[in-house]
Amino acid sequence: MPFTKTHFYKACLVLISITVIAFHGQSVMAGDRALRKYKKCNFHQSACTMSLSNATVTLDIQPKPVRAMRTLTFALKISGTVLTHKPYIDLDMPGMVMGPNRVLMKSVEEGSYEGEGFIVKCPSGKRVWRAKVTLPGVGIVDFVFDVLY
Repeated sequence: MPFTKTHFYKACLVLISITVIAFHGQSVMAGDRALRKYKKCNFHQSACTMSLSNATVTLDIQPKPVRAMRTLTFALKISGTVLTHKPYIDLDMPGMVMGPNRVLMKSVEEGSYEGEGFIVKCPSGKRVWRAKVTLPGVGIVDFVFDVLY
């Protein structure tokens, strides 16, 4: 039986499918490996506190439960250090390349900041997100959490 154009197209389709499946599998495994190094927070229940250098950073997200595709209020409380610049939060998914999604914080009172942000619904169906809190001049702390769709 001769190798026809139909055979060629079917072979290409199979190779493309195998490549997509392999790439997706590697991405999922990379995301799972990335998650192992983080302590998970349950923002559906309460705020979460982490230590950074000499500082203690507490993050809370409202309203609860935390859902994607709605405006969320991010509240930071920082103790043990005085910031010379406002903190900010970058939202992403561990192990996935995402577009920029930054929450700019405003000072509410000394050591307390608030900002509004938005978490999109991931087409992959994954629900694990990271709030990467940057305290300029002090460091970065990661809060990992689940969102509801």
